[in-house]
Amino acid sequence: LYFGRTDIHTKGLDVLVRAFVRIADDYPGLTLKMAGRGTEQTRKALEKLISEAHVGDRVQIEGAVDDRRKGELLRRAMFVCTPSRYEGWCIAAVEAAACGKAVLGTRIDGLRDAVREGETGVLVESGDVAALETGMRLLLDDPNLRHSYGNRGREWARCFDWDSIAQRQGAI
Repeated sequence: LYFGRTDIHTKGLDVLVRAFVRIADDYPGLTLKMAGRGTEQTRKALEKLISEAHVGDRVQIEGAVDDRRKGELLRRAMFVCTPSRYEGWCIAAVEAAACGKAVLGTRIDGLRDAVREGETGVLVESGDVAALETGMRLLLDDPNLRHSYGNRGREWARCFDWDSIAQRQGAI
């Protein structure tokens, strides 16, 4: 699952689609779901990217979703992929962790803060299709690792409740 704004370049969605193309034949039942807000223009560009990659039957664009559908997508996902090139703070990674999902992201500011590399998820170099592919295969092939990251992620996400944040800020 990818969940976030559908800005192709900033969020690395071109890299995600290209990495998915590289693994699709090896995982015939796998579907990539993409959900989040974006303009009609970015949706059309994303649809074109997926069509040109010949994976239109394996990639589902959900668009903007309400909280109920977001929760359902997160619960059903094997893991969440956040291949951003730039990120201020990745709330989607923390939401995935709170739902007990491993996160595959990029080693950039914002994601390094939201994902504990080797504990709650896997981080790879931004823009690197082969590295993202390797991370996908790692999480797909090792359900125990996925579940371990998800369980630790749930614990990690508890650090981000408002009471804990207020206490930490008050101590400064």
